[in-house]
Order: sequence, then structure tokens, then C-alpha cells
Amino acid sequence: MENLDKRESCLNVEQHFAKHGWAYVPNLVDKYECEMLTNHLHLMNDAGKMKADRHCPLSTGMYGDPVLDNFLELNRSKISKLVNISLLPTYTFARLYKTKETLFIHKDRPSCEISATITLGHDENSKIWPFFFSKINGFEDVHRQVIEVGGAVLYRGMDLWHWRQEYRGKWQAQVFLHYVDANGPNADQAYDGREKLGSRKRIRKVRE
Repeated sequence: MENLDKRESCLNVEQHFAKHGWAYVPNLVDKYECEMLTNHLHLMNDAGKMKADRHCPLSTGMYGDPVLDNFLELNRSKISKLVNISLLPTYTFARLYKTKETLFIHKDRPSCEISATITLGHDENSKIWPFFFSKINGFEDVHRQVIEVGGAVLYRGMDLWHWRQEYRGKWQAQVFLHYVDANGPNADQAYDGREKLGSRKRIRKVRE
């Protein structure tokens, strides 16, 4: 894909996404920007702004960070063009994954209709932690994807089962950009029930 021109690359991503519900996009994000965002996550973690959650109790995560929500909006047009769907932003979630973490097999809620998971950085002595997804509860059509730094898997989180096996590295920085189809049944989930991007407080109920 890297040898194709931008128009051909977008067409291939669009076609693959339409057919399979996912597509891998290398170099979606500039490496320098990845480094800056990785540093931001480490600073937030050191300041106690990132917390463990029930999905990944060994790691720390952060919802609706203003810097990352701005990143969500900045990438909305690019991702819309790649999948050929007009998107509305909902929210971001970022994690610093730690040793022995796992991510159980699951599907996502309506606010995560179309998502991107992006590897921002990782311990230089650790391999990148693979991302797994399938159409039928992890038993059929399983795909394993190593997402290089700056690369992204675009996927339909409500339709595909996805998970990660036990992590054997030291740390990995990951951000999830979540969107909904502006012309679809989940358009009311824009901003994930918040008044605006960058807020951690919902002002209205969302569908879980």
C-alpha cells in the first residue's frame, strides 16, 4: 500500500473497509506527532490523570482528554475520506498498556460505530502488541494485526469482535478515535452525550 499514490490507497482502504468492516492504514499519523502524544500520555500518567479500568486493570487509561479529543477532530476529515463515510466525532480513549495485560473479547457500544486504534509508541525493547478481530466471536475469520507506530486499524467496533492476548512487553501507548456515521442511526451519539469535545462529563444519556 505504501507504494500506491494517495488516491489509490484511499480507494483500497474504502473497498476493504466496505467488504470486511476493517482496514489497516500504515502511517496514518506522523511519527513526530506520535512521539508528542506518547509523551503527553506519560505526563498525564505521572500526574495521576490516568486510571485503571475494569477492561484493563493492569494498565492506565484516560477518557475525553482535551489534547486527544482535538486529535480526534483533526483526523475526522482524513478518516471520513478513507472510508468514504461522513463521520461525527464521539470521544477518545487512550491507554498505557502494561506487562501481563489482556483485553477480553468484546464488541463496542453505539458511540464506537467506526473507530481507529492507533499505536503511538512502545518500549523500545518490547515488540508491538498485536490486535485481534473476527466476525464470529473469535472462532472464525480471525485476523491478527501488528499496528506499527503511526499506523491504524479502522474498524466497525459494533460489528467485529476484538481483543488482545497477554502482553509480554513493558509498555505500549495506544489511542482510540471513535466516530459515528453522520447519516446513520447512531448520529445522535455525537460527542458521546457531552456538550463538547474535551469534556469528561456527559450531559445526556447515551446508549451503552
